[in-house]
Amino acid sequence: MLLYSCICVTVFQGGNMTKLKTIFLLVLAGFILVGCGDPRADEKAKLTEAVIAKIGDVENAADVAECVVGVMSDNLDDDAWTALMFAVDLDEEGAMKFVEENELDEEALGAAIESAGDKADAECETADLG
Repeated sequence: MLLYSCICVTVFQGGNMTKLKTIFLLVLAGFILVGCGDPRADEKAKLTEAVIAKIGDVENAADVAECVVGVMSDNLDDDAWTALMFAVDLDEEGAMKFVEENELDEEALGAAIESAGDKADAECETADLG
């Protein structure tokens, strides 16, 4: 009977349960933080480098490139973004294979990329770049 009372007192005082709840919340927060990462982050970095290379030696090239890439990413769906990344990699064969395998409209993808580019030109300071 004494052992039973000790167990009840420990549980009701919240000794182990509080630790268990804390560990559970930390694990849950870890999953949320990992899951909320940007899935396009590596591709955005690659595209930013390509835009900086195309802009050339301009004072605010990095800022403009980040702006352009952000606007492009925000305005392209996953299929158009993937097609754009094939173009950045100069992989025409891979792009054609991607379009055929997913039964995508090549003209619609091109129009979406061009529209996103126009929005990037309007929102970012690209007029001064020549």
